[in-house]
Amino acid sequence: MAVYTSVSQDELNDFLSQYSLGTLITYSEIGDGIENSNYFVTLNDPTGLTTQHQKWVLTLFENLTEQQLPFFLNLMNWLADKGFPVPAPCPRNDGAINGLLKGKPAILVPCFGGRSVDRPTAIHCETIGRFVAEMHQALERCPETRQPPRNIEWIREQEAKLSKVMPKADMRFLSRAIDHYHKMKPQMDRCPSGVIHADLFRDNVLFDGRDISGVIDFFHASNDALLFDLAVVANDWTADESGYHDQIKLNALLKGYSSVRKITDSEYLLWSDFMHLAALRFWLSRLESRYLPGYQQASTQGDKTKDPDELKRIILSLGLVD
Repeated sequence: MAVYTSVSQDELNDFLSQYSLGTLITYSEIGDGIENSNYFVTLNDPTGLTTQHQKWVLTLFENLTEQQLPFFLNLMNWLADKGFPVPAPCPRNDGAINGLLKGKPAILVPCFGGRSVDRPTAIHCETIGRFVAEMHQALERCPETRQPPRNIEWIREQEAKLSKVMPKADMRFLSRAIDHYHKMKPQMDRCPSGVIHADLFRDNVLFDGRDISGVIDFFHASNDALLFDLAVVANDWTADESGYHDQIKLNALLKGYSSVRKITDSEYLLWSDFMHLAALRFWLSRLESRYLPGYQQASTQGDKTKDPDELKRIILSLGLVD
């Protein structure tokens, strides 16, 4: 949650006037993350009956248009209505669930308690595995649909752009990694699919003790292979700095997931390939941020890029690329 768009107190008060949530006490930039501009916003009790303050998160979307938002916002509302700890966007006084701030689509969502874990244990991994399976089962009935944007066409397009700017040795390895996915894609496409989060890195999951208190940042969600969601978790939650997965944590993750939804034999056979794909897509995304021009170069707060080599090391550790 980096910051690319600065918001003044007057501009924020004008935005808040479209809601009935109370008056502004304080607000501050959130420097974590890399895609949208985010702020903590603290408001007083609009009823005036208590002195308690309410904390919200304001998000300004830097790369999503207002027309693209309904899928994500409706999905968040749908899951919150089903009892999942997902931040439902607060409706404005006119019933709309997003507004415009500094010419950009913007939403207010409740700020959840808890914190993300830097060093997940096997218990954390089992818990998130179970959560992902429960979410997948619930989303079988969700009416929202969206095709995955980081498809093979996007992958090949990034490959072509990066070939002009990346070191040649890295580029050769990247192309071989893409070729491996291209070869396995027909089998992977036959695996069970549905709406997935697609970005379940540790910083998008909040824990209160051993329990999940919040799951945030649904703005990569789409219809895709269910196992891809789990592979993203496996790579970020169970891999060490050298790229190798901790087998105890990995087994706990799979145990938690399969306790709710049975993983099919075909999925098990392709498990390493899905971890490969999860690493490949995010490696490409980070390479794009590092080597290609874009709005992320204009961050005023926070680290606008993450280390691409983390994902490269995972691909190397899987040993699927010749």
